[in-house]
Amino acid sequence: MGEDNDASIKRMADLLRRGATMLAESCPQCGSPLMKVGNDIYCATCNRRIVYAKSDSTPAPIATTLPELRETLLEKLRTVNETLQRETDVEVLTKLSNLVVLLLRALRELNKV
Repeated sequence: MGEDNDASIKRMADLLRRGATMLAESCPQCGSPLMKVGNDIYCATCNRRIVYAKSDSTPAPIATTLPELRETLLEKLRTVNETLQRETDVEVLTKLSNLVVLLLRALRELNKV
């Protein structure tokens, strides 16, 4: 854990040197202070961008749901893969292949967040 902590401290220091601002808010995932770089907000410990949900009230971070969503998509891919290995019907294989493509696209878009 020490090496990870050192790495996140180095990332924070590097962001500060490049003009980032340390915010009073903390990461919903790990509790580390959030850093604002331009219009983006980052967690140096998680090494990811933080996205806020839009609402009429105070914005709430949705970063906690992103890892769960990623894991769900990966689990669905595993399940579809197991089904693909056993399936012989061409029509079902086509539907399953299309589902794989959709799940992979969702993962790719999620990784952009």
